[in-house]
Amino acid sequence: MAIDRPVLQFLYGADLHPERLAACCPGGEVKAIGVLRDHRLAFFGHNDLWDGGEETVLAEKGASVHGIVVALSTREADFFDKVRGVRLNGTGSHFHYPTRIETPGGPLDVVLYKLDDSRTPAPPSVEYVAYMAAGMRHFGLPAASLATLETLSARPATVPVPRIAFPAIAAAAAGGCAC
Repeated sequence: MAIDRPVLQFLYGADLHPERLAACCPGGEVKAIGVLRDHRLAFFGHNDLWDGGEETVLAEKGASVHGIVVALSTREADFFDKVRGVRLNGTGSHFHYPTRIETPGGPLDVVLYKLDDSRTPAPPSVEYVAYMAAGMRHFGLPAASLATLETLSARPATVPVPRIAFPAIAAAAAGGCAC
């Protein structure tokens, strides 16, 4: 009988918001607060939900991105992949990025999501930054990391955002796999 080993997922940015976490990872167990060293948040493309650039991480010496580590069952991880647009054939909006992060209990090997399109930088909406900041505050992430987020160049959304409630997006993704 196969053992379903948990997938350790490093969440950052909007994935930290309690509403999003509850919709995408209802059975996920928060294991630790962690930091991805030598990377920074960057924003690219256009996120229709929030009318602005979407976050990803990019390598940058000396920078860091704080987040949480969540343990997911294989089934939960597959569902989250579908919500985030990961496709096993590589055609999705995001892809898995295996890496090592630091936690108070020592280093952990994790998977995180990276945005596939990092060609056209685009500022996030002010509202999206506020949503991400709320998630960081919820988990008590370092004030310096929060200050870095809140001082990013952002612009007000040109339409009411979010355009659809996140639980509705997760519900729409409920069928099938990330194939």
